Amino acid sequence: MNIEKLKLDPRMPKHIAFIIDGNGRWAKHRGQARSVGHKVGADNVKKQIELVRELGIKNLSLYCFSSENWKRPKKETDYLMTLFDQMIDEYRDKYIKENVKIIFSGDFNDERIPAIVREKAKKLMSDTADKTDFILNLCINYGGRQEILKAVNELINENVKIVDDKLFEKHLYTADMLPLDLVIRTSGEQRSSNFMPWQTTYSEWIYPKKCWPAYSKNDLIKSLKAYMKRNRRFGEIKE
Repeated sequence: MNIEKLKLDPRMPKHIAFIIDGNGRWAKHRGQARSVGHKVGADNVKKQIELVRELGIKNLSLYCFSSENWKRPKKETDYLMTLFDQMIDEYRDKYIKENVKIIFSGDFNDERIPAIVREKAKKLMSDTADKTDFILNLCINYGGRQEILKAVNELINENVKIVDDKLFEKHLYTADMLPLDLVIRTSGEQRSSNFMPWQTTYSEWIYPKKCWPAYSKNDLIKSLKAYMKRNRRFGEIKE
């Protein structure tokens, strides 16, 4: 399908998320180190971000590293932190120039994250806070339950007595983002893995079997077309 025609379709989602899964398995199937899969996966992140922007989707969330991923071997987590450091450097000038707002969802006070990565991430968020063309949300050291507890504790500290949905959502990492329409988890695994339990209450989910490094432009278009065929009722029944 022609991208220009697709992006004009009113059924297109406004906010999508990728649960990036399968980098290590993709490499293992090719007899390569898991780090190779992560590197190819990082390259695909850049390609998919540009495609999402080309399609006119305004918000993109990427589940890159969960708070549970620290259980992996230190050699692997150290390599992933190196990739994140490089990613921030590569994105910085480009996205400031292109009016892109960068959000980092997750606990960036965690000292397991190298200090240089924490500092660069916080500065990039500050430097892009007023950008309006596109929002890119990088979920690193992120856990959905932890996010909810963070919001609750912030409200307690503010001495709030009664909380409604709108007030609660102001304390989530995604406070400035549109509702999450579609979650795509690659590699065929069908679980949420602690990803945005509040935000995904009415999201649509798609589970392509391809591992993340192999997930292509055509695969994303296929996922979007499948999403647009769904009837999102949000609990209503339309006669």
